[in-house]
Amino acid sequence: MTIKKQSAWGLWWLTVISLGVYYFVWYARINKELDSVLGAEAGASAKRWSQLIPFYGLYALAKTAGRVNAADAAVGSPTRVGTFTTWFWATSWFGSHTRYLQRRLNILHDIQASHTQTVLV
Repeated sequence: MTIKKQSAWGLWWLTVISLGVYYFVWYARINKELDSVLGAEAGASAKRWSQLIPFYGLYALAKTAGRVNAADAAVGSPTRVGTFTTWFWATSWFGSHTRYLQRRLNILHDIQASHTQTVLV
């Protein structure tokens, strides 16, 4: 499974329109995708229910940011996600942590796609 590319603003609007329900679907999906890239299951912090528990949700979000960094390092990308930015600034700025993480995941998708195209040629 590869990382799926998705519009960061589209994701944000889907989350708003669905009254936050799509956020949980997205969170579980990206963690499954990160599991496949990293080759290891993340555990409880990657489950959608982890985002319902007030302080544990922030911890789980920080762990997901760390997993995005590990996936970037695994494919040789210099892009990094700021854990502090993810759980503090982004969550306090109208739920923009979804846009922040999705933009970084889109970069990961592009790198994976370029590796696939190189192998096919």
